[in-house]
Amino acid sequence: MRWRHPVFVCLISALALVPAASEAAGVSVRGSWIREAPPGMTMMAGYMELRNNTSRLQVLVAASSAGFETVMIHRTIVKDGMAGMVHLSQIELAPIANLIFAPGGYHLMLMNPKRTLRAGDPVVINLEFRGGLVLPVAFEVRK
Repeated sequence: MRWRHPVFVCLISALALVPAASEAAGVSVRGSWIREAPPGMTMMAGYMELRNNTSRLQVLVAASSAGFETVMIHRTIVKDGMAGMVHLSQIELAPIANLIFAPGGYHLMLMNPKRTLRAGDPVVINLEFRGGLVLPVAFEVRK
Protein backbone atom coordinates (compact mmCIF):
# COMPACT_ATOMS: atom_id res chain seq x y z
CA MET A 1 0.00 0.00 0.00
CA ARG A 2 2.13 2.86 -1.22
CA TRP A 3 -0.29 5.55 0.06
CA ARG A 4 0.24 4.47 3.68
CA HIS A 5 3.94 5.13 3.55
CA PRO A 6 4.82 7.95 6.02
CA VAL A 7 6.28 10.12 3.25
CA PHE A 8 3.02 10.05 1.29
CA VAL A 9 0.95 10.69 4.43
CA CYS A 10 3.02 13.81 5.20
CA LEU A 11 2.90 14.98 1.58
CA ILE A 12 -0.86 14.55 1.30
CA SER A 13 -1.35 16.37 4.63
CA ALA A 14 0.83 19.27 3.48
CA LEU A 15 -0.91 19.45 0.11
CA ALA A 16 -4.27 19.92 1.82
CA LEU A 17 -3.05 23.38 2.89
CA VAL A 18 -1.95 24.47 -0.61
CA PRO A 19 -5.29 25.85 -1.91
CA ALA A 20 -5.75 28.01 1.20
CA ALA A 21 -2.25 29.46 0.85
CA SER A 22 -2.74 30.31 -2.82
CA GLU A 23 -6.14 31.89 -2.20
CA ALA A 24 -4.68 34.11 0.53
CA ALA A 25 -1.94 35.28 -1.84
CA GLY A 26 -4.49 36.42 -4.42
CA VAL A 27 -3.55 33.77 -6.96
CA SER A 28 -5.38 30.47 -7.22
CA VAL A 29 -4.70 27.31 -9.16
CA ARG A 30 -7.34 24.78 -10.14
CA GLY A 31 -7.27 21.51 -12.05
CA SER A 32 -3.51 21.00 -11.83
CA TRP A 33 -2.30 17.79 -13.44
CA ILE A 34 0.68 16.18 -15.15
CA ARG A 35 0.36 13.89 -18.13
CA GLU A 36 1.74 10.42 -17.36
CA ALA A 37 4.67 9.56 -19.63
CA PRO A 38 5.81 6.19 -20.94
CA PRO A 39 8.68 4.61 -18.98
CA GLY A 40 12.06 6.13 -19.79
CA MET A 41 10.70 9.47 -21.02
CA THR A 42 12.71 12.44 -19.79
CA MET A 43 10.04 15.06 -20.48
CA MET A 44 6.56 15.50 -19.07
CA ALA A 45 4.06 18.36 -19.17
CA GLY A 46 2.05 20.06 -16.43
CA TYR A 47 -1.30 21.79 -16.88
CA MET A 48 -3.56 23.96 -14.72
CA GLU A 49 -5.88 26.92 -14.57
CA LEU A 50 -4.06 29.90 -13.08
CA ARG A 51 -6.27 32.72 -11.75
CA ASN A 52 -5.32 36.21 -10.60
CA ASN A 53 -7.90 37.23 -8.01
CA THR A 54 -6.31 40.64 -7.38
CA SER A 55 -6.66 44.06 -8.98
CA ARG A 56 -2.94 44.14 -9.85
CA LEU A 57 -0.88 42.42 -12.51
CA GLN A 58 0.74 39.15 -11.43
CA VAL A 59 3.83 37.90 -13.28
CA LEU A 60 4.82 34.24 -13.21
CA VAL A 61 8.62 34.26 -13.55
CA ALA A 62 9.64 30.67 -12.80
CA ALA A 63 8.62 27.24 -11.60
CA SER A 64 10.53 24.51 -9.78
CA SER A 65 10.00 21.10 -8.22
CA ALA A 66 12.04 18.71 -6.13
CA GLY A 67 10.58 15.97 -8.34
CA PHE A 68 12.24 17.21 -11.54
CA GLU A 69 15.67 18.40 -12.52
CA THR A 70 14.20 21.40 -14.38
CA VAL A 71 10.79 23.03 -14.79
CA MET A 72 10.29 25.56 -17.59
CA ILE A 73 7.36 27.66 -18.74
CA HIS A 74 6.50 26.92 -22.38
CA ARG A 75 3.89 27.69 -24.98
CA THR A 76 3.07 25.60 -28.02
CA ILE A 77 2.79 27.69 -31.17
CA VAL A 78 1.97 26.82 -34.76
CA LYS A 79 4.02 28.55 -37.44
CA ASP A 80 3.75 27.71 -41.14
CA GLY A 81 1.70 24.65 -40.25
CA MET A 82 4.34 23.28 -37.88
CA ALA A 83 3.83 23.05 -34.12
CA GLY A 84 6.74 23.92 -31.86
CA MET A 85 7.45 25.02 -28.31
CA VAL A 86 8.70 28.39 -27.17
CA HIS A 87 10.37 28.91 -23.79
CA LEU A 88 8.90 31.88 -21.89
CA SER A 89 10.88 33.80 -19.31
CA GLN A 90 7.63 35.07 -17.76
CA ILE A 91 3.88 35.20 -18.19
CA GLU A 92 1.83 38.26 -17.28
CA LEU A 93 -1.53 37.51 -15.70
CA ALA A 94 -3.94 40.44 -15.95
CA PRO A 95 -5.95 41.56 -12.91
CA ILE A 96 -9.06 39.46 -12.22
CA ALA A 97 -8.22 37.10 -15.08
CA ASN A 98 -7.32 33.50 -15.63
CA LEU A 99 -4.95 31.65 -17.92
CA ILE A 100 -5.39 28.04 -18.94
CA PHE A 101 -2.34 25.79 -19.23
CA ALA A 102 -3.53 22.97 -21.52
CA PRO A 103 -2.24 20.59 -24.19
CA GLY A 104 -1.49 22.59 -27.33
CA GLY A 105 -0.98 25.86 -25.44
CA TYR A 106 0.74 27.09 -22.31
CA HIS A 107 2.29 24.33 -20.19
CA LEU A 108 5.02 23.58 -17.69
CA MET A 109 7.78 21.52 -19.32
CA LEU A 110 9.00 19.07 -16.69
CA MET A 111 12.47 17.73 -17.44
CA ASN A 112 14.18 14.63 -16.03
CA PRO A 113 11.84 13.28 -13.36
CA LYS A 114 13.75 12.05 -10.33
CA ARG A 115 11.57 8.93 -10.09
CA THR A 116 9.05 7.09 -12.21
CA LEU A 117 5.67 8.79 -11.90
CA ARG A 118 2.43 6.87 -12.37
CA ALA A 119 -1.20 7.92 -12.56
CA GLY A 120 -2.39 9.05 -9.13
CA ASP A 121 1.03 10.13 -7.88
CA PRO A 122 1.17 13.62 -6.30
CA VAL A 123 3.86 16.14 -7.27
CA VAL A 124 4.43 19.61 -5.82
CA ILE A 125 5.49 22.35 -8.23
CA ASN A 126 6.42 25.78 -6.86
CA LEU A 127 5.17 28.70 -8.94
CA GLU A 128 7.33 31.79 -8.46
CA PHE A 129 5.92 35.27 -9.06
CA ARG A 130 7.56 38.66 -9.36
CA GLY A 131 7.81 40.24 -5.92
CA GLY A 132 8.86 37.04 -4.18
CA LEU A 133 5.56 35.16 -3.95
CA VAL A 134 6.13 31.39 -4.19
CA LEU A 135 3.08 29.11 -4.35
CA PRO A 136 3.47 25.38 -3.83
CA VAL A 137 0.85 23.69 -6.03
CA ALA A 138 -0.25 20.05 -5.82
CA PHE A 139 -0.31 18.35 -9.23
CA GLU A 140 -1.70 14.87 -9.81
CA VAL A 141 -0.26 12.56 -12.46
CA ARG A 142 -3.01 11.41 -14.87
CA LYS A 143 -3.15 9.10 -17.89
